[in-house]
Amino acid sequence: MKIFKTRFLILITVLFAFNLTNAQDEQPTMFAVHTDNVNFDMMPKYEQLAKQLKESCEKYKIKDVSWTAISVEDGRYVYVTPIKNMAELDENPMGDLAEKMGKEAMGKMFNEMDDCYDSHSNAVVHLKPELSYRPEGYSTQGKNHREYHFLYYSPKNAKEMKESMAKVKEMFKTKGVKNGYDVYHSGFGSEESYYMVSISGDDDLSIAQGGKENDELLGDDKGATFYNVIKLTTKYDQVEADVRPDLSYYPSED
Repeated sequence: MKIFKTRFLILITVLFAFNLTNAQDEQPTMFAVHTDNVNFDMMPKYEQLAKQLKESCEKYKIKDVSWTAISVEDGRYVYVTPIKNMAELDENPMGDLAEKMGKEAMGKMFNEMDDCYDSHSNAVVHLKPELSYRPEGYSTQGKNHREYHFLYYSPKNAKEMKESMAKVKEMFKTKGVKNGYDVYHSGFGSEESYYMVSISGDDDLSIAQGGKENDELLGDDKGATFYNVIKLTTKYDQVEADVRPDLSYYPSED
């Protein structure tokens, strides 16, 4: 948690389920993401410490930091925070907590979190409203389960990949699909180029049911449109995750 201590780069990404409940033109589009690859046997202790961190921020009314926490099925814990620009990565939003809580106490808490995993990483991701599909009335409010689809591609195919993703959105819109999705793109700190499609639901069953409804509406037309994306994809990953309100922190407005 060394970088956590100095910069606290908080997502997913797909993690990646960034409290997207407002209109798209009101949403931030750039996010800093911190991922801890927690060992399975250390998860109970890690979650206890993550809750302690949140409670400490609440206790001392820390204003300069916020994050959405996401737990992934493979043991990753992802912390996501919106940023306006890259310069914000050089700020130390935990300075206020260190001052109020005490550097020694805060350092001890982070050191104990370090013991729970063998690796972590930081990156920046970008929400792509022009590729995301959010039909009228669609909202992720209260839907904390996530299904993330990672579509990796070669840089040489960047333009064609983006165009193919846009055609998928247009197909959903033309067919009047009621279930939406959000699209994110890899940024600084990512080793490979990818798009991540985030699908929200109450649980995995509701997401599966939504997918079945989509297939019925899209009909046979979907095959060729999806293939234009698939043929450009060099690697594909799918993971399930949950947004964790109990580990997330948003400063009070008081």
